[in-house]
Amino acid sequence: MSGVDNIEATKSYGFSARDASGRKHSGVLNASTHLEATRQLRAKGLFPIEINAVDATSAKPAPKASKRSLFKIRPNGRMSARHQAEFVARLSKLAGAKISIDRALRIMAEGEDGPIAKAAQSLRMHVREGGGFADGLQAATRIEDAATLALVRGAETSGELDVALATAASILEQRLMVTRRIITGLLYPSLLLVVSVISVGVIMIAIIPQFVPLVENRLDGLPIMGRAVFAISGVLAGIWPLLLTAIMLGIALFGWAWHKGKAGAIISRLVNFLPVTRQLIERNHAMMALHILGALLSRNVTLSEALKVVADTTPAGRVKSAFRGVLSSVSEGEPLAASFAKTPVLAPSAVEMLRIGEETGALEDMCTRAAAEMREASDRALERFLVLFQPAMIVIVGALVGVSLYALFSAIVSVNQVAF
Repeated sequence: MSGVDNIEATKSYGFSARDASGRKHSGVLNASTHLEATRQLRAKGLFPIEINAVDATSAKPAPKASKRSLFKIRPNGRMSARHQAEFVARLSKLAGAKISIDRALRIMAEGEDGPIAKAAQSLRMHVREGGGFADGLQAATRIEDAATLALVRGAETSGELDVALATAASILEQRLMVTRRIITGLLYPSLLLVVSVISVGVIMIAIIPQFVPLVENRLDGLPIMGRAVFAISGVLAGIWPLLLTAIMLGIALFGWAWHKGKAGAIISRLVNFLPVTRQLIERNHAMMALHILGALLSRNVTLSEALKVVADTTPAGRVKSAFRGVLSSVSEGEPLAASFAKTPVLAPSAVEMLRIGEETGALEDMCTRAAAEMREASDRALERFLVLFQPAMIVIVGALVGVSLYALFSAIVSVNQVAF
């Protein structure tokens, strides 16, 4: 009786899947549930693309994909970093629930209309037409992060795409968090700087010129500071239309760069002029690089390949140069911790964690722990910087306005003394 029950509970499922070499397979299998069909395919080393229940009496293998795909991914416009991270995070959750990639992408495509839904539809059609998942992901979402693409390409061979997507989502979210933390921390000081420039500009261009008729014949008798203020005011009052045009043009160019995704590089170059902010950014870059290194090593990526991916994805600067030097040293047989000990980008405690990881065989875990420790140290350094920098900016703004007004009134007083 139990045998009859098992036969009645068995269904036929038509499937399309890929093997480790990337070849596409299609056919029909018998399973009790959709999940059981997925497990059977994974047990055979196949990565399921689509699984649908069919009538066993009339089931026919799905036709093989044409070698020449008629579908091409159309550009959806550049997705923001937030959209990219959210896209990979949603897909990883659905894949982690043992839902096939085709069904997961269909669920995402049927959501609210927006860049994520459009990217999901593009990627789904690309995969169904026989294209590679990693290439489709890069084309549909415009993700250029080498670590994410390396994880996904490795998962296409190993078949553990859900785990790789979860790791990739963590990397993208960490990158987004670092960027937000830096921007948020520097937002208030930047606003203070803008306010100070506007305040001094209004005084120099609009207020001080009103007093020029009082002192234009007595400039030689004014204090040095007064003469300097009136001279600067005269220059600014004469060229303020050009200055305003230049500012508006700069804002327009920055908006264009933001739309093209190049604003981050411009901001990084600007903040790198200050040693304090440059050090903060380098610490965050080093923390993010260690986080990616640990994530790649946990996915069984070789140390040399992981270091190469990290060096390629790290923004230009000392951290990038340091990781390239470490990659060269490790390729020559030097231990990882000893290579990092020669560079100034990692704290001694982080280097010691890497040394322990090499000795215990848990290097990926120690990389993650070192990254977490560096993130905490970076947060503390950012808080200290803001605690000191914000009051300093207020003092500077007050000093600029105060000096300008002092020079103006001292000049007026001097003119009155000369007159009497």
